[in-house]
Amino acid sequence: MSVVVEQYNPEWPQQFESIKTELETYLQGVHYLSIEHVGGTSVPGLAAQPIIDVDILVTREDVQPVTDALIANGELDYLGELAIVDRHVFRNSTLTLRHNVYVCVDGVAQTKNHISLRDTLRSNAELRDEYARVKLELAAKATNVVDYIVAKGNVIQKILKASGNFTKEELTAISRANVKGERFGAIHAKRLLLREFIMQDEEGYFELEGNEQNVRYQNWAPRTRQEARQLVLENIRNHNDVPRTIYELAVEHKGRFIGRVGAKTSQANSDSLPGERTIKPVTHADLWFSFLPSMQGQGFATEAMTAFIDAIKGRIQDAGKLEMQIECDPRNEGSWKLAERLGFERHSLTKEARESKGEWVDSLVYQKVVGDVAPESRHVRRGSKVSTSMRLSATELYESCH
Repeated sequence: MSVVVEQYNPEWPQQFESIKTELETYLQGVHYLSIEHVGGTSVPGLAAQPIIDVDILVTREDVQPVTDALIANGELDYLGELAIVDRHVFRNSTLTLRHNVYVCVDGVAQTKNHISLRDTLRSNAELRDEYARVKLELAAKATNVVDYIVAKGNVIQKILKASGNFTKEELTAISRANVKGERFGAIHAKRLLLREFIMQDEEGYFELEGNEQNVRYQNWAPRTRQEARQLVLENIRNHNDVPRTIYELAVEHKGRFIGRVGAKTSQANSDSLPGERTIKPVTHADLWFSFLPSMQGQGFATEAMTAFIDAIKGRIQDAGKLEMQIECDPRNEGSWKLAERLGFERHSLTKEARESKGEWVDSLVYQKVVGDVAPESRHVRRGSKVSTSMRLSATELYESCH
């Protein structure tokens, strides 16, 4: 999904005032310091993404009461801190007036970041125009918001230095917060784009997981729209986790959401090769994929999973051996044939492994190991059993492939 940056819209301040009035009703009886318009839309004359950013400034002891009031009274989704301490993130649940709400502890660097950036750009036309040029240039090239945010880092540092409100250590911390970390930027395949989830993916996710055909071999019924929304929110939270253990990416074709690919990683028992004294860490990854029925049979799943597996290997393999598995319902021929096309080998078949939708179903596991591997390690992990222990246990969402 491309990044949209528009020329300044004089209606943005009025939109903020409307949002502020609504927030004030949610926060009646709760103590807070102020509600501030921040971000690009708060600077007259600045090109920006058409999303109103709002900071609710609070003392540290008021974070929880304000957060509770917004959750209870507002049509807002709470995302947590998203890896930036003392900045609690909310997203609006309607698309009529897009906005982000941040509950921020007053005086900390991440709060001063928002306010100082705004105030400096309001008072310095030269920096404002430079920032606008950079944003428009980046938006023209960026295919996802993660790469766009990272690419703005240098000019943001320049603006914050000009404000004179930050120590060297604070500027370093802000710069560190704007790097990718464990998030993925755009992953380009021949016909596809793989990227992190954003809130606008709710409709696509519902189309994907809300129909009977696509969940035929899963343990869950077709997702409701609210369930789809919550799963998108969960993916957004996950991609900010450090360390990150769940990687799920949206797949686009010609700008349209057509599917998802994912992996859940964990540390398996480490082992050593014959003649070696050192213990090599082993990372275990359970993989999954799901694509719209109308997109199946065109090689999109193979193309997406090939790119995704290469990306996962690049993240993990340097740390040691990577053991990947795909678990399927054997009746789902398309899934296990895809595993074979990806070079996975049949690893185990467990009869009547679990009960699903009133019937007992089998579990077919395919496996692929990369890194230095002893021959005997290709089939059995040390200290583990072949069979149902190979399946995900944390949540049924990631239990099998489509």
